[in-house]
Formats: sequence, structure tokens, C-alpha cells
Amino acid sequence: MKISDHIKQSLDAADRNELDQALLSACIAIDGTAKKTYAEEMAVGVRFRRFINDHLDVIELMFGGLNLQETVFPFKDVKGKIGIGFADIIYEKFRCNLAHGEELPDGYGVSVQIANGHQQFLIDLKKQSMTLPQSAIYALGLVCVLAPVNSDQKIGSNLYHYRDPVNAYVIDRWWGKIDCAKKIMDFNAQIRVKIDFPTV
Repeated sequence: MKISDHIKQSLDAADRNELDQALLSACIAIDGTAKKTYAEEMAVGVRFRRFINDHLDVIELMFGGLNLQETVFPFKDVKGKIGIGFADIIYEKFRCNLAHGEELPDGYGVSVQIANGHQQFLIDLKKQSMTLPQSAIYALGLVCVLAPVNSDQKIGSNLYHYRDPVNAYVIDRWWGKIDCAKKIMDFNAQIRVKIDFPTV
């Protein structure tokens, strides 16, 4: 399947409120995009995380309010070490479990958008878990659409789009145009809260 097929599947699933499926399709799109972007890197997990980390500015803008670049979450990674980043959460907790047909770990999930522009997410320190806002699905999808390696992709319909807090992106007009998108994204107006968990 093409990257565009996974993006379409992600948005279609989100419209049906099948948010785990929507997130899985977005993660598969990241897998494919990262493989093309970092062709020299053979380790799937390394290039997946690298792609997310290289695009955290756009993902933060869509996610809404949380400084994902500097916040370290007090959760265990696959090796049992406490303290992981957003890319680790998406890869280890969501992508790997969903892609391998496993249930998400207890406390992990995606919360339905309350209303246009109103997202919620939950960080549970006791369970060491996180519920993502629905906007995370769109954030992960948009960075795939904007990636230059995907400039040849097409869904074939102008009905599919993403929105940041200010702009709408008709997907088939924005494939590969991350430089153009960053010129109109309002990074300066966004709230970026860094959570210092040791003080919580």
C-alpha cells in the first residue's frame, strides 16, 4: 500500500471514531515515510523515533499545549528504564502493540475530541500511562503528508484535510511541502507547557 492509502485509512477510521485503528494507520504511514527518509538506517525503531523527533515542532502545534521536546515522561521503556520521550511512547506503547495485534497497555489509549479545537489527554502517574488526544493522530499524519519524500503521493480527493490551530491543509495539495507549511504555521502563538514530573 502507498503512504497515501494509510493516510486515507487513518482519517476514515477517525471519522468513525475508531481511534486505535486511526492511530495504527498513522503509525504505519510514519514507518513507511521514515524508511524512505532515512534509507541508510535499518533499525525500524530508530528511524521511527527519529522521524517523530525531527518533526516535533509540527506535532506539538497539532497536539496542543504540551512541550513534547523537553518533557520527559516518568514511564518505563522496554528495557525497564524510567524516563521516556514522546517518540518512545508512540513507538513502544502504541505502534508496536497495535501493529502486532496486542492490546494497548493498561491506561493507554486515545481520547475523543471534545469539540473543534478542544482536546484532552491524561497522564496517569500511578499507572505510568498516557491517553493521547485525538489530535495526535492528525499530527502524526500531517508530518507524513508534508515530508518531501512523499511529494509523489495522492489520495485522489480534495475532501481529505488536516487542520492546525490556524490553517487547513487539503492533503493532495500539500504532499511534500513542509517548508511552505512552516511559513504559515503560527509557532509563536502556541502554548508550550513543559511538565517537570519530579516536582509533581
